[in-house]
Amino acid sequence: MNPISLLHKEAPLIHCITHPIVVNDCANAVLALGARPIMAEHPKEAASIAQIARSLTVSLGNITDARAESIFLAGNVRPTVIDLVGITCSDFRMKLARRFLEECRPAVIKGNVSEIRAIAGAGFHNQGIDVSREDAVTKNDPMAQFRLARLMKEIADRTQAVVAASGEVDIIVSPQDDKAYFLENGSPSMARITGTGCMLTCITGTYLSVTDALTACVLAALTLDCAGECANAAKGLGTYHIELIDQLSLINEAKIAQLANI
Repeated sequence: MNPISLLHKEAPLIHCITHPIVVNDCANAVLALGARPIMAEHPKEAASIAQIARSLTVSLGNITDARAESIFLAGNVRPTVIDLVGITCSDFRMKLARRFLEECRPAVIKGNVSEIRAIAGAGFHNQGIDVSREDAVTKNDPMAQFRLARLMKEIADRTQAVVAASGEVDIIVSPQDDKAYFLENGSPSMARITGTGCMLTCITGTYLSVTDALTACVLAALTLDCAGECANAAKGLGTYHIELIDQLSLINEAKIAQLANI
């Protein structure tokens, strides 16, 4: 049975520790795919919630003392996706990220290109929580894609995690083989609404509950990007935002296979 069908059959519980700006969008994205979200972040319950969940996602966006404590308590219990939000603009977040990678050994490390370069110890340009124009990897620059993939492979081999860089081209590498996956789906409108990056993190965690980390990353990126392509931005960004969730609820393996550009 394919992962999408498994999600609808099993309705696994997905523990998402994310920030309040995107909690509603992330929860709806998980629900749209057939799973059940729980957004528990209090330190006194984070570990026990992680024990009953099938997978865990953590975000460094809008970090608080309680959230920082909870991600470690939960991260030592359950297979994890970590989103490196904002590590380029805050030493505090960078230290949290490095500590999390060392102590919790996540299954997936996800970020934009600037964040991936930062966690690798490579040069990067600070642009807040968004990828900088100087670091961005575009569809018309294959050499930049390959250079980033090699850098990501170094991270994957060092951490034994699948590494996913989101952007105009989504790039995914695994420590298990020497392949790199370059995904060229999606819509420019996705970058103009709040929460798509965090939704991708939670969708990745949702698939991680029913399949391996590499498959989860590839399928999550294709799922969100294909939904973004199918949503109609002509009526404005508010309608597009809602229709993105609609398209996630309608996505299936046949539609992804038809649209996928890998």
